[in-house]
Amino acid sequence: MIKAILLLIVFAGSVHATDSIMFKSGLLFDHQGHKREVGLCSYCHDGTPGKIAAFGKEWAHRVCIACHIDFKEGPQSCAGCHQPDQKKD
Repeated sequence: MIKAILLLIVFAGSVHATDSIMFKSGLLFDHQGHKREVGLCSYCHDGTPGKIAAFGKEWAHRVCIACHIDFKEGPQSCAGCHQPDQKKD
């Protein structure tokens, strides 16, 4: 019984998303903020929490900008996400 409780405590945190994600491009993504605003993990994660298999520049531009347009908030242009001093991919 004690082992089960300890395993539950150890792995309980793994189901919670990180607060923010720093992409190699230098873009800081507020994961918790998006989770609060959108409410559905499946909107981005296609039903499976965790890394997005198809994630990349094309995916992000298509999905992220479309969501920002739908919700009428968030950056919708290049300069909204990509700052001149950020690293290039």
